[in-house]
Amino acid sequence: MKLIKYLFLLLGLTCIAGAVQLYANDFESGIDAYHKSQYVEAVTAFERALRSDKSAAAHHNLALTYFQLGEAAKAVWQMEQAVRLDPLNESYLFKLGTLRQQLGLYELPAKWWQSAARALPQSTWIWVVSMSAWLLLAAIVLPRISGRNRPIILKILMSLAVVGILLAIAALDILTTQQASGVIVSEDATIMHHAPASGAPESGLARPGERAHLLDKHRDYLRIKTEAGITGWVSADALGVL
Repeated sequence: MKLIKYLFLLLGLTCIAGAVQLYANDFESGIDAYHKSQYVEAVTAFERALRSDKSAAAHHNLALTYFQLGEAAKAVWQMEQAVRLDPLNESYLFKLGTLRQQLGLYELPAKWWQSAARALPQSTWIWVVSMSAWLLLAAIVLPRISGRNRPIILKILMSLAVVGILLAIAALDILTTQQASGVIVSEDATIMHHAPASGAPESGLARPGERAHLLDKHRDYLRIKTEAGITGWVSADALGVL
């Protein structure tokens, strides 16, 4: 039995090492192709790298490659994903703002609580909630098991755990309700419709690179609300999901 467990562990580590090596090879191939101005090949390599590991660096490089190909909307989409994964990277934030400005899209000043919520990725806030909950549970249960009074250090830990839970829940609420669901990846303005059909009356236009919230889905159509406040149905392939 121990031998079987050892073999499974060895196999798992081998698979992980292989995946890491595969990502590194594709990532380096993408960089090499980019420097040689072989942008189509670079896109293929970076996309392969992302299938192995959703890294901010790969999304960033893919954004720059799309920009070189003249596909600014897709560049914005990829840079948005890089920022989601590494929200404190000033270089990514600057490049995202620059790309959006080239498409005529400008950032509205963020409220302080929005900036605070975006300071960490959503996965990190989920981790904060989980760890704080376990810490709070331990601080409540341990004194009861030991039959002793709760020491001051446990009271402090309980307070910190409660604060951590409240802050993380608030941040997650902001991220899930206020962050865009996707980006318009079409390089031309996308016609929005009042119903999920190409022949339905038009409700407005979604600009290339514009952020949008996903409201509903019907077959090959998505109902979205753009950052300009326009609501309507668009073809599913017009929206790059974040």
